[in-house]
Amino acid sequence: MTHRNLNIVIVSALLMVLMTISYALIDRPLSLFCQDLNPEVIQVFQWITKLGQSTGYLVGFAVLFVFFKYFRRRPIAAHRALFLFTAVALSGVIINLIKPLVGRMRPKLLFEANLYGFDPFRIGYEYNSFPSGHATTVFALATALALFFPRWRLPLVGFAVVVGVSRIVVGAHYLSDVMAGAYVGLMTVFLLVLLCRRRG
Repeated sequence: MTHRNLNIVIVSALLMVLMTISYALIDRPLSLFCQDLNPEVIQVFQWITKLGQSTGYLVGFAVLFVFFKYFRRRPIAAHRALFLFTAVALSGVIINLIKPLVGRMRPKLLFEANLYGFDPFRIGYEYNSFPSGHATTVFALATALALFFPRWRLPLVGFAVVVGVSRIVVGAHYLSDVMAGAYVGLMTVFLLVLLCRRRG
């Protein structure tokens, strides 16, 4: 096992422990606390959370790819746009495969019916809380952008964290959902980098 692979195993195991702790001890009280926040604070985060929607990024990167590939003839810029598009799109596909398998109840069911937990293979918005799609998108985006603009990695991580927090504040997800989404986003980019290196 290489040093890099060992680090991935360690980080993955640590995250599993943290998500388990969050599920057992933090998720419920944190979400209930956020529900009682000042409505004006929640409204601010409702605007922030829109930054986690993948559609705008996918359209934007697709347009940039076509522009740099066929109009400006800048292959490096076109490759980067394609990489960013793939990172966001692939991470989205992955979490949309996971969500119905896990069937985690959203905080809405906790607030309205005191329901908390999992109902695997249950289809419906109220049962696709894990992982957070918005968190997956912004962490995949931030990680991919940080590869091309390393000087901006701290602001990019900060951006992803704030959007992830917004999902908890607006009552759409639990903390562990956001953690899982961040992990999927990071790992998607990591796997894409490995694939690109193998293909040269």
